[in-house]
Amino acid sequence: MLGKKKLDEKRLTLPEVKKILEERKEKGELLYEQGIALDHLMKFCKLDAKNAQKLKEELIKIEVPPDVAVKITDILPEDKHDLGVIFAKERHILGDEETEKILEIVKKYK
Repeated sequence: MLGKKKLDEKRLTLPEVKKILEERKEKGELLYEQGIALDHLMKFCKLDAKNAQKLKEELIKIEVPPDVAVKITDILPEDKHDLGVIFAKERHILGDEETEKILEIVKKYK
């Protein structure tokens, strides 16, 4: 196979990606696409990388799937409807207690 081989795959929140791109920018010039991505992240990231990591870990502790925890961290849902949209493709249906618990955790980081 020609080209690059994928060595590892890891789900990152938007603030974590922003931090990585900022570090790369300090070392040298970014590619065009990376520059556009960094510009977008500067405008739309709501948390810093440290708080995003803490929020993601806290959500995973209460058994939210890692992919969904990353999405919740990126979007920071404000109500049950927003959270329901995130869980729409999941097999697990949220109960009222789970929903309130997740929204309470998210509210701590806003």
